[in-house]
Amino acid sequence: MPAKLPKAKKRFGQNFLTDELVLRDIVAAAEISSSDTVLEIGTGTGILTEALAKTAGQVISVELDRELYARYAERLRNICGVRTVSGDFLREAAGIFASLNRRIKVIANIPYYITTPILEKLLDYRDRIAAIVLMVQKEVAARICAEPGGKEYGSLTVFLRYYADAELVRNVPRQCFTPRPQVDSALVRLIVRPEPKYRPLSEKRFFNIVRGAFWGRRKTLRNALKASPYTHYTRAMLDRLEQTAGLDLNRRGETLSLEEYVALADVEF
Repeated sequence: MPAKLPKAKKRFGQNFLTDELVLRDIVAAAEISSSDTVLEIGTGTGILTEALAKTAGQVISVELDRELYARYAERLRNICGVRTVSGDFLREAAGIFASLNRRIKVIANIPYYITTPILEKLLDYRDRIAAIVLMVQKEVAARICAEPGGKEYGSLTVFLRYYADAELVRNVPRQCFTPRPQVDSALVRLIVRPEPKYRPLSEKRFFNIVRGAFWGRRKTLRNALKASPYTHYTRAMLDRLEQTAGLDLNRRGETLSLEEYVALADVEF
Protein backbone atom coordinates (compact mmCIF):
# COMPACT_ATOMS: atom_id res chain seq x y z
CA MET A 1 0.00 0.00 0.00
CA PRO A 2 1.18 3.59 -0.57
CA ALA A 3 2.83 5.09 2.53
CA LYS A 4 0.31 7.89 2.61
CA LEU A 5 -2.99 7.82 0.78
CA PRO A 6 -4.07 10.94 -1.14
CA LYS A 7 -7.10 12.91 -0.07
CA ALA A 8 -10.18 11.42 -1.69
CA LYS A 9 -12.30 13.67 -3.91
CA LYS A 10 -16.05 13.41 -3.39
CA ARG A 11 -16.82 14.61 -6.91
CA PHE A 12 -15.10 11.49 -8.27
CA GLY A 13 -16.67 9.17 -5.70
CA GLN A 14 -13.21 8.11 -4.54
CA ASN A 15 -12.72 5.45 -1.86
CA PHE A 16 -9.34 3.73 -1.93
CA LEU A 17 -9.18 -0.03 -1.44
CA THR A 18 -6.82 -0.89 1.42
CA ASP A 19 -7.54 -4.59 2.06
CA GLU A 20 -4.90 -6.95 0.63
CA LEU A 21 -7.20 -9.98 0.71
CA VAL A 22 -9.87 -8.22 -1.38
CA LEU A 23 -7.13 -7.14 -3.77
CA ARG A 24 -6.12 -10.77 -4.27
CA ASP A 25 -9.76 -11.79 -4.72
CA ILE A 26 -10.21 -9.25 -7.53
CA VAL A 27 -7.23 -10.63 -9.43
CA ALA A 28 -8.37 -14.21 -8.83
CA ALA A 29 -11.93 -13.45 -9.99
CA ALA A 30 -10.65 -12.32 -13.38
CA GLU A 31 -8.67 -15.58 -13.80
CA ILE A 32 -5.79 -13.66 -15.38
CA SER A 33 -2.94 -15.35 -17.23
CA SER A 34 0.21 -14.11 -18.94
CA SER A 35 -1.63 -14.14 -22.29
CA ASP A 36 -4.27 -11.67 -21.07
CA THR A 37 -4.59 -7.96 -21.68
CA VAL A 38 -6.42 -6.27 -18.80
CA LEU A 39 -8.16 -2.90 -18.93
CA GLU A 40 -8.36 -1.26 -15.51
CA ILE A 41 -10.86 1.58 -15.17
CA GLY A 42 -9.70 3.80 -12.32
CA THR A 43 -5.99 3.56 -11.56
CA GLY A 44 -6.33 5.16 -8.14
CA THR A 45 -3.12 4.71 -6.17
CA GLY A 46 -1.96 1.95 -8.49
CA ILE A 47 -1.98 -0.94 -6.01
CA LEU A 48 -4.36 -3.02 -8.12
CA THR A 49 -2.43 -2.07 -11.27
CA GLU A 50 0.73 -3.48 -9.72
CA ALA A 51 -1.04 -6.67 -8.66
CA LEU A 52 -2.49 -7.16 -12.14
CA ALA A 53 0.89 -6.59 -13.80
CA LYS A 54 2.38 -9.52 -11.88
CA THR A 55 0.08 -11.91 -13.74
CA ALA A 56 -1.20 -10.27 -16.94
CA GLY A 57 0.73 -9.85 -20.16
CA GLN A 58 -0.41 -6.22 -20.46
CA VAL A 59 -2.34 -3.78 -18.27
CA ILE A 60 -3.97 -0.64 -19.65
CA SER A 61 -5.00 1.59 -16.74
CA VAL A 62 -7.19 4.68 -17.16
CA GLU A 63 -7.47 7.44 -14.54
CA LEU A 64 -9.82 10.41 -14.67
CA ASP A 65 -8.29 12.36 -11.77
CA ARG A 66 -5.34 14.31 -13.18
CA GLU A 67 -3.74 14.81 -9.77
CA LEU A 68 -3.80 11.09 -9.04
CA TYR A 69 -2.45 10.37 -12.49
CA ALA A 70 0.42 12.83 -12.04
CA ARG A 71 1.24 11.32 -8.65
CA TYR A 72 1.32 7.62 -9.60
CA ALA A 73 1.56 7.22 -13.38
CA GLU A 74 5.33 7.64 -13.72
CA ARG A 75 6.03 4.86 -11.21
CA LEU A 76 3.52 2.57 -12.89
CA ARG A 77 4.91 3.20 -16.37
CA ASN A 78 8.21 1.74 -15.19
CA ILE A 79 6.50 -1.60 -14.55
CA CYS A 80 6.84 -3.97 -17.50
CA GLY A 81 3.62 -4.32 -19.46
CA VAL A 82 1.78 -1.35 -17.92
CA ARG A 83 0.33 1.42 -20.07
CA THR A 84 -1.31 4.38 -18.30
CA VAL A 85 -3.94 6.66 -19.80
CA SER A 86 -5.03 10.02 -18.39
CA GLY A 87 -8.66 10.82 -19.14
CA ASP A 88 -12.30 9.88 -18.90
CA PHE A 89 -12.82 6.24 -19.91
CA LEU A 90 -16.16 7.09 -21.51
CA ARG A 91 -14.30 9.40 -23.90
CA GLU A 92 -11.14 7.32 -24.25
CA ALA A 93 -12.86 3.97 -24.88
CA ALA A 94 -12.93 4.21 -28.68
CA GLY A 95 -9.19 4.86 -28.91
CA ILE A 96 -8.32 2.16 -26.38
CA PHE A 97 -10.36 -0.56 -28.06
CA ALA A 98 -9.14 0.48 -31.51
CA SER A 99 -5.59 -0.30 -30.37
CA LEU A 100 -6.47 -3.86 -29.32
CA ASN A 101 -6.38 -6.96 -31.50
CA ARG A 102 -7.70 -9.49 -29.00
CA ARG A 103 -10.49 -9.97 -26.47
CA ILE A 104 -9.55 -8.51 -23.12
CA LYS A 105 -10.61 -8.61 -19.49
CA VAL A 106 -11.86 -5.51 -17.69
CA ILE A 107 -11.53 -4.66 -14.00
CA ALA A 108 -13.14 -1.60 -12.46
CA ASN A 109 -13.94 -0.11 -9.06
CA ILE A 110 -16.60 2.40 -10.01
CA PRO A 111 -18.86 4.73 -7.99
CA TYR A 112 -22.62 4.25 -8.08
CA TYR A 113 -23.45 7.33 -10.14
CA ILE A 114 -21.49 6.15 -13.18
CA THR A 115 -22.01 2.38 -13.02
CA THR A 116 -24.67 2.18 -15.74
CA PRO A 117 -22.91 4.49 -18.27
CA ILE A 118 -19.67 2.50 -17.92
CA LEU A 119 -21.45 -0.83 -18.31
CA GLU A 120 -23.28 0.44 -21.39
CA LYS A 121 -20.03 1.69 -22.89
CA LEU A 122 -18.25 -1.60 -22.21
CA LEU A 123 -21.04 -3.59 -23.81
CA ASP A 124 -20.73 -1.43 -26.92
CA TYR A 125 -17.38 -3.23 -27.29
CA ARG A 126 -18.57 -6.65 -26.11
CA ASP A 127 -16.96 -8.42 -29.08
CA ARG A 128 -13.57 -7.32 -27.66
CA ILE A 129 -14.28 -8.30 -24.03
CA ALA A 130 -14.19 -11.78 -22.46
CA ALA A 131 -14.97 -10.88 -18.84
CA ILE A 132 -15.69 -7.89 -16.62
CA VAL A 133 -14.96 -7.83 -12.87
CA LEU A 134 -16.64 -4.93 -11.09
CA MET A 135 -16.50 -3.52 -7.59
CA VAL A 136 -19.87 -1.83 -7.13
CA GLN A 137 -22.26 -0.78 -4.40
CA LYS A 138 -23.78 -3.88 -2.79
CA GLU A 139 -27.31 -2.92 -3.82
CA VAL A 140 -26.20 -2.51 -7.43
CA ALA A 141 -24.55 -5.94 -7.34
CA ALA A 142 -27.85 -7.40 -6.15
CA ARG A 143 -29.59 -5.84 -9.16
CA ILE A 144 -26.97 -7.11 -11.58
CA CYS A 145 -27.17 -10.69 -10.28
CA ALA A 146 -30.91 -10.84 -9.52
CA GLU A 147 -33.22 -13.61 -10.70
CA PRO A 148 -36.79 -13.08 -11.98
CA GLY A 149 -39.33 -12.55 -9.23
CA GLY A 150 -37.07 -10.74 -6.78
CA LYS A 151 -37.42 -7.11 -5.80
CA GLU A 152 -33.92 -6.32 -7.12
CA TYR A 153 -34.74 -7.64 -10.60
CA GLY A 154 -35.13 -4.75 -13.03
CA SER A 155 -34.30 -3.35 -16.45
CA LEU A 156 -30.56 -3.27 -15.64
CA THR A 157 -30.69 -6.98 -14.82
CA VAL A 158 -32.37 -7.86 -18.13
CA PHE A 159 -30.10 -5.54 -20.11
CA LEU A 160 -26.96 -7.20 -18.72
CA ARG A 161 -28.38 -10.73 -18.90
CA TYR A 162 -28.94 -10.22 -22.61
CA TYR A 163 -25.19 -9.85 -23.12
CA ALA A 164 -23.54 -11.68 -20.22
CA ASP A 165 -23.82 -14.17 -17.39
CA ALA A 166 -23.48 -12.48 -13.99
CA GLU A 167 -22.09 -13.90 -10.77
CA LEU A 168 -21.62 -12.45 -7.29
CA VAL A 169 -18.02 -13.18 -6.25
CA ARG A 170 -18.07 -11.77 -2.72
CA ASN A 171 -19.35 -8.97 -0.54
CA VAL A 172 -16.84 -6.29 0.46
CA PRO A 173 -17.53 -4.43 3.74
CA ARG A 174 -17.04 -0.68 3.91
CA GLN A 175 -14.06 -0.96 6.28
CA CYS A 176 -11.97 -2.28 3.38
CA PHE A 177 -11.80 1.26 1.97
CA THR A 178 -10.31 4.59 2.98
CA PRO A 179 -12.15 6.85 3.52
CA ARG A 180 -14.85 4.46 4.66
CA PRO A 181 -17.95 4.80 2.43
CA GLN A 182 -21.45 4.88 3.85
CA VAL A 183 -22.43 1.67 2.06
CA ASP A 184 -20.98 -1.81 1.59
CA SER A 185 -19.72 -3.00 -1.79
CA ALA A 186 -19.62 -6.26 -3.69
CA LEU A 187 -17.46 -7.86 -6.34
CA VAL A 188 -19.30 -9.05 -9.46
CA ARG A 189 -18.06 -11.05 -12.44
CA LEU A 190 -19.66 -10.81 -15.90
CA ILE A 191 -18.78 -13.40 -18.53
CA VAL A 192 -19.53 -11.60 -21.78
CA ARG A 193 -21.02 -13.42 -24.75
CA PRO A 194 -19.70 -12.35 -28.18
CA GLU A 195 -23.27 -12.84 -29.40
CA PRO A 196 -26.54 -12.52 -27.42
CA LYS A 197 -28.08 -15.73 -26.10
CA TYR A 198 -31.36 -14.89 -27.87
CA ARG A 199 -31.96 -12.96 -31.06
CA PRO A 200 -35.18 -10.91 -31.04
CA LEU A 201 -36.50 -9.77 -34.41
CA SER A 202 -35.83 -6.19 -33.31
CA GLU A 203 -33.31 -5.33 -30.59
CA LYS A 204 -34.71 -1.81 -30.44
CA ARG A 205 -38.20 -3.12 -29.75
CA PHE A 206 -36.82 -5.60 -27.22
CA PHE A 207 -35.06 -2.91 -25.18
CA ASN A 208 -38.04 -0.56 -25.40
CA ILE A 209 -40.30 -3.29 -24.04
CA VAL A 210 -37.88 -3.97 -21.20
CA ARG A 211 -37.75 -0.28 -20.31
CA GLY A 212 -41.50 -0.02 -20.62
CA ALA A 213 -42.15 -3.07 -18.43
CA PHE A 214 -40.45 -1.35 -15.49
CA TRP A 215 -42.13 1.99 -16.09
CA GLY A 216 -43.57 2.43 -12.65
CA ARG A 217 -42.77 -0.23 -10.10
CA ARG A 218 -45.57 -2.58 -9.09
CA LYS A 219 -47.55 -1.96 -12.28
CA THR A 220 -48.79 -4.87 -14.34
CA LEU A 221 -47.25 -5.32 -17.77
CA ARG A 222 -50.50 -4.21 -19.35
CA ASN A 223 -50.56 -0.91 -17.46
CA ALA A 224 -46.83 -0.28 -17.69
CA LEU A 225 -46.59 -0.89 -21.44
CA LYS A 226 -49.64 1.29 -22.03
CA ALA A 227 -48.28 4.21 -19.98
CA SER A 228 -44.61 3.98 -20.94
CA PRO A 229 -43.16 6.54 -23.39
CA TYR A 230 -41.04 3.71 -24.82
CA THR A 231 -43.92 1.55 -26.08
CA HIS A 232 -47.23 3.44 -26.59
CA TYR A 233 -49.32 0.28 -26.96
CA THR A 234 -53.08 0.65 -27.41
CA ARG A 235 -55.53 -1.69 -25.70
CA ALA A 236 -56.02 -3.64 -28.96
CA MET A 237 -52.26 -3.98 -29.42
CA LEU A 238 -51.86 -5.22 -25.87
CA ASP A 239 -54.56 -7.83 -26.42
CA ARG A 240 -52.74 -9.07 -29.51
CA LEU A 241 -49.40 -8.99 -27.69
CA GLU A 242 -50.81 -11.13 -24.89
CA GLN A 243 -52.42 -13.65 -27.24
CA THR A 244 -49.50 -14.01 -29.67
CA ALA A 245 -46.72 -14.17 -27.06
CA GLY A 246 -48.78 -16.43 -24.81
CA LEU A 247 -48.00 -14.37 -21.73
CA ASP A 248 -50.34 -13.00 -19.09
CA LEU A 249 -49.99 -9.22 -19.15
CA ASN A 250 -51.38 -9.02 -15.63
CA ARG A 251 -47.95 -10.19 -14.49
CA ARG A 252 -45.37 -7.62 -13.40
CA GLY A 253 -42.16 -6.89 -15.27
CA GLU A 254 -39.94 -8.30 -12.54
CA THR A 255 -41.41 -11.80 -13.01
CA LEU A 256 -40.43 -12.23 -16.68
CA SER A 257 -37.35 -14.10 -17.82
CA LEU A 258 -35.08 -12.91 -20.61
CA GLU A 259 -36.65 -15.47 -22.95
CA GLU A 260 -40.15 -14.15 -22.19
CA TYR A 261 -39.09 -10.58 -22.97
CA VAL A 262 -37.76 -11.80 -26.31
CA ALA A 263 -41.13 -13.46 -26.97
CA LEU A 264 -42.89 -10.14 -26.40
CA ALA A 265 -40.44 -8.33 -28.68
CA ASP A 266 -41.03 -10.84 -31.48
CA VAL A 267 -44.70 -9.85 -31.79
CA GLU A 268 -44.92 -7.54 -34.78
CA PHE A 269 -47.69 -5.08 -35.61
